[in-house]
Amino acid sequence: MSIKLNLLLATRPAFLTITLLGCLIGLALPSATKATFGINFLALSLALFAHGAANLLNDYFDHLNGSDQNNEDRITPFTGGSRFIQNQIFKPRQILLLGITLILLSAGLGLYLCSQTTWHLIPLGMIGIFIAWAYSAPPFELMSKGVLGELAISIAWSLVVIGFASIQINAIAYEAIPIGVAFGLIVSNILLVNQIPDIRADQLAHKLTLATQTTRNELARWYLTVIACSYALQMIGIHYFELPKAALITLLPLPIFLYCAKEVSAEISEKEKMKRLILNNLVAIHLYALLLFFGLLWV
Repeated sequence: MSIKLNLLLATRPAFLTITLLGCLIGLALPSATKATFGINFLALSLALFAHGAANLLNDYFDHLNGSDQNNEDRITPFTGGSRFIQNQIFKPRQILLLGITLILLSAGLGLYLCSQTTWHLIPLGMIGIFIAWAYSAPPFELMSKGVLGELAISIAWSLVVIGFASIQINAIAYEAIPIGVAFGLIVSNILLVNQIPDIRADQLAHKLTLATQTTRNELARWYLTVIACSYALQMIGIHYFELPKAALITLLPLPIFLYCAKEVSAEISEKEKMKRLILNNLVAIHLYALLLFFGLLWV
């Protein structure tokens, strides 16, 4: 396998689809104007580079703290990192340098996009880059600070939607905030479920994720609270910001979310059952995002 392909695979491209959907949701939000194809392509590239960088940095710092190395309960490819360091495909320093390169590339693209649209996007970009680094890297290590990890994920993916919507109108799209935060919260449930198989390895590495600090029943309640808040924010967007009522088509995956919440509360020991829960959760969240995109287009 070529080194270029391996470098691409190290960013975990299969997991970048949720970021792509976030960009599409931001693009679909009703607005009087739309940015050019070139600007939107660069904005999409920025989002994907930043997500890829965050994945690489997570692999690097999880290697340093021993979480990935000692993870015997991982469910590949969903948990336990990309394994590119553990399988000696790349040295840790190479993963770190690629992550930093993508961070810098994202920052450069962000500055260019601001020059072509609005400089009001600078704070959003700075927060996004900060989270990409601080989620895994010391001294912040938000991934090891319980609910702060979920909060960071929620903010980061909210900014994907809000930032992309703002690029369309050359100003901060405040009307995108409810839908953006709803999407960000839903995405944080990917992290919440994927933490479960890694609990033992994370505890050994002193990586205190939300899953390591709560019971399974508490984790299920958190999962359901996130879902309820997301739908409530959609209602706010429809009522106060005149977003299309068709966006409520996102209620279709609700039975899958409820099923996943039930499974989260159960003490699942078999890897196949845990893998099925992770897949069901991923399908539900991607379906929610896709339906939200089409619902917003329905005007």
